[in-house]
Amino acid sequence: MARDELNFLELLQTFRRGELLREMDTRLAEVLEAIQETGNSGEITLKLPLKVNKAGQIECVPQVTAKKPRRELGAGIYFLSDDARLSRRDPNQGDWLDEVESRRDAAE
Repeated sequence: MARDELNFLELLQTFRRGELLREMDTRLAEVLEAIQETGNSGEITLKLPLKVNKAGQIECVPQVTAKKPRRELGAGIYFLSDDARLSRRDPNQGDWLDEVESRRDAAE
């Protein structure tokens, strides 16, 4: 005689003919690829909300979420000019290239 009861693993395997496992597998692959690209951590969450419907049956609508790590952009270094604008050049530091050119011009 066949057993009708499902354990947790059987529930996951048989839910919508394997659709839940395929979804989880897809999310796992996406998170692992993002981890490989970024070196940061990610996660996959499976929620199995169970509720009793009006007919007394148990309904389950799984929720699968994935947090893929994002690549950080890193810091950019800028200086603030006297007129409150961003600049890549430090306004408090002289330009050494101009100094070298003026010495060359003077030597000629």
